[in-house]
Parts: sequence; C-alpha cells; structure tokens
Amino acid sequence: MDGYRQSLLGRALADALQDLEKEQYENGADISGNTGKLDGDLLFTYFDQAMQLELSDNGQENLTQTFTHDLLKLTGRVTAFNRFENDWSLLAQVRSQDIHLDHSLLNLHLPHEHHEQELSMRLKLRKIPR
Repeated sequence: MDGYRQSLLGRALADALQDLEKEQYENGADISGNTGKLDGDLLFTYFDQAMQLELSDNGQENLTQTFTHDLLKLTGRVTAFNRFENDWSLLAQVRSQDIHLDHSLLNLHLPHEHHEQELSMRLKLRKIPR
C-alpha cells in the first residue's frame, strides 16, 4: 500500500510541476525554469488539485471538501464590494491577535440557511512585513 501511495504522490507532484512549467513557459519564462523564483502557493494549488483528482473515483471533478477547522470565529471588519452585481468581492480585515491558525491556509464554510445561496470562501492569510 505504501508503494501505491508513493506512486500516487509522485504522479500528482509530476503533474503539478508539469502544469507549473507550462504556465511559466506560456508567460514568457525560460523553458529551463530559470525564472529566479518558484511560486510555492501555485505549486501547492496544482499539487492539491492533482491529488484530489487522483484519489476521486474515475478522475471526475466530484471533489469532496475537507475543512481544517470545525469552527473558526473571526473578529474584525468585513467590507463587501459590488453588492449589486453577480460578481462579489470581499475584503476581510482581522487583527493578527484575534486569529490563530495551525496552518497558513484555511477553508471557511458558511452553511446553507433559509433557502438562500450557499457561500463559501477560501482565505489565504499572509503575514505582512511592517
């Protein structure tokens, strides 16, 4: 089983690297990968997508959501832009002492209520140098 798991991880990583190289090449980067810096966030996104597709049945896009936290309470200010259009932008500002995470990436899921549309957000939190 470990060999199978390792082959899945290796295949997913190879697919993620291939997608990253293809994107860099399309954006005018050197084919040898001498771009100076590899985008770790993009690599993680590709790897995560490849792993989820590899582990799902028949490679279909019916991906199951996994959450890192059962409950997360944010204290801060939220401002919504473009409220009257179909495309919504959301700015969330939170003081660093008001939130504690195990990882720098989390999924925040707001449950379906009162027959309204379900809303889910994916937040990427970074420490901003001062």
